[in-house]
Amino acid sequence: MPLKATPYSNIKIFAHPDKIDSMKNGDRTAPLFLRIKPTNMCNHRCYYCSYADDVLGLRDRVAKNDQIPWGKMREILDDMASMGVKAVIFSGGGEPLVYPKIVSALRKARDSGIDFAMITNGQLLNGERAEALSNAKWVRVSFDSADAETYAMTRGVSPASWGQVCENIKNFSRLKAPSCELGVNFVITHDNASQAYEAAKLVKSLGANHIKFAARVTKDLHEYHKPFKENAFELIHMAISDFADDSFRVVNKYEEDFEHDAVPVRPYSKCFIKDISAVIGADSKVYFCHDKAYVSNGVVGDLKERGFKELWFSDELTERFNNFDPVAECRHHCVYDDRNILLNTFFSLNHNHINFV
Repeated sequence: MPLKATPYSNIKIFAHPDKIDSMKNGDRTAPLFLRIKPTNMCNHRCYYCSYADDVLGLRDRVAKNDQIPWGKMREILDDMASMGVKAVIFSGGGEPLVYPKIVSALRKARDSGIDFAMITNGQLLNGERAEALSNAKWVRVSFDSADAETYAMTRGVSPASWGQVCENIKNFSRLKAPSCELGVNFVITHDNASQAYEAAKLVKSLGANHIKFAARVTKDLHEYHKPFKENAFELIHMAISDFADDSFRVVNKYEEDFEHDAVPVRPYSKCFIKDISAVIGADSKVYFCHDKAYVSNGVVGDLKERGFKELWFSDELTERFNNFDPVAECRHHCVYDDRNILLNTFFSLNHNHINFV
């Protein structure tokens, strides 16, 4: 099988040369995409959820009843369209499909010419909600058990929910547009590590386009995974060998998660991700990034007080961005660390011998 980039490739930024030039020159331009957390309410109670249980000792208390008012959501999407923001991911916080106006939000994004995607537990991925998502660029279902018993224990739901989500994945794989990438995110824990191979087999049979394996992130990442890590590696490699083909990919992010400590020191003094994307929480506050969502020192503005476009181009946000030092402010897990390393390396190239590629 020929080598292909996965949906999680860290080089997609190079498809946006105008954005690269603006960051290099220090110009303020619209972010490429936003992650919006419409609600903090959820119909699952996953024991590893970083919003329900702050496993890294980082987040402030997450108010479970928070959700973005529909009027504010409409305003955010209008601002995105007028600014030229290209895409939006609806995620948690809580479960985005619980948000009462999620179908309207998806349709408004579509009608505004904004690419949209979603991360969901899949329990409500049916009916009108599934139809509204059928033309998404991608949908990723958090689904991390190969049997109903483990699923129920992990997620605090009834065993019957496992079969319902399996059915929703299968039905959505038939409903969605061919251009919509349907993936499954399998977070490896001590309870499900032995199921990696069977999970890949199951997910492929349900019609998904890929399964991504990732580690449960904890303060003691290496110690926590040590008892089962090597066996999980072996099962994932077997799954790649047996199930990966032109129509289905097995994405091994699990091994990559151990390349950096859970609380690393940033090897660069410039964060470019904050210029590429931002997070809007269910509390209507804007945060630097996914890892700083619901963290007091991660707040860059409050949309209860103004619109997103006004905030993004304000003098105070520009000053905050200019003074931001990831070495001092990001001594914690960073999901975008590899991208920041790549961009910092790219911008530091010696142009004296740039042609000797």
